[in-house]
Amino acid sequence: MTVAQARTPEALRRSPEDSFKDSLTALEAILEREGNRVSEPGCCARLGDELCRLHARFRAHDAAGYFSSVDPVEVIHPELVTEVNRLRGEHGTILGQLDWLVRSAGSIADRASEDQEVFLLRLRELVAVLRRHEAEEDRVFFLTMWRETGGEGG
Repeated sequence: MTVAQARTPEALRRSPEDSFKDSLTALEAILEREGNRVSEPGCCARLGDELCRLHARFRAHDAAGYFSSVDPVEVIHPELVTEVNRLRGEHGTILGQLDWLVRSAGSIADRASEDQEVFLLRLRELVAVLRRHEAEEDRVFFLTMWRETGGEGG
């Protein structure tokens, strides 16, 4: 798949079992295999393709309203509202990080090694932020489910 093909709507469309988590795992694999070779155009193309997919999938995650304003967690479990609102608020920051990485990926191979190091640092930071965010969203989800099914006074 070429960079142009990966950025078409057909290539970015989610299947029901596809999520930003799959794309994050693929990005981690690319970093593990070739993370120190961002000066090579092929590596940049693979990173760029996966970043575009991750960006599209995280946008879909954000738009799906997992923690939307009408989410029943606010009605049923008011003690989780602060945490849910904080997680909602992180979506904009994460999308901003992804925007910068997607824009930078196409030209990073031609930049100075210091710029490449900054790109890799920000990419690894994004992966860590997304893994933490994912774990915290899962925690809220499972707490909600636990309480919904009668656990801990629910």
